[in-house]
Amino acid sequence: RQNTDVRVSTPRTSFMEQAIAANERKQLLEKSKRWPCFYPIFITKDRSVAQGRKIPKADCCDNPTSLELAHIASALKLPHVMERFKLHPRSFMLKPNQMVLPGRVRVQLWNDNKEPLNKQIPTREAFMKFAGKNIPQLKIRHQRIAHAQAQEKARQAAIEKAQAKKSGKNKKKGRKGKKKR
Repeated sequence: RQNTDVRVSTPRTSFMEQAIAANERKQLLEKSKRWPCFYPIFITKDRSVAQGRKIPKADCCDNPTSLELAHIASALKLPHVMERFKLHPRSFMLKPNQMVLPGRVRVQLWNDNKEPLNKQIPTREAFMKFAGKNIPQLKIRHQRIAHAQAQEKARQAAIEKAQAKKSGKNKKKGRKGKKKR
């Protein structure tokens, strides 16, 4: 019979750790309600000002995601909270093929004394311009684009295969069974 007295971790410890982590998340969410929001549509090159773009097209990039904005904030060592299921209010006007991935990022740019946490990012506009310039160099962006291209190639191959199979069925087989007299 094996000794069952040895325990790796007690249930109380793990429960306490979970409670502390949940409390920290709750406090962070409460503090983040006062931080500025950044939607990917703010720095999308294909959008007009009426559709929600906030900075000049020269500083924007193609189809950014909220995850990429969060990576930029973490690269700048700025506290941030990503809200994945939020949509920009003007997104309802867009057609389904124009929709960008949902989400927004709340970033703490200033401390309680209104001093910037990062000297090179003193304003919201500076953060958006920095993100627009640096998102195209992100590794996760290159992986996302490569994955999308591979999916598109697979989709095109499946379409061509289906068309070839369909065109093979519609061909006439010839004059089998009819004999000349």
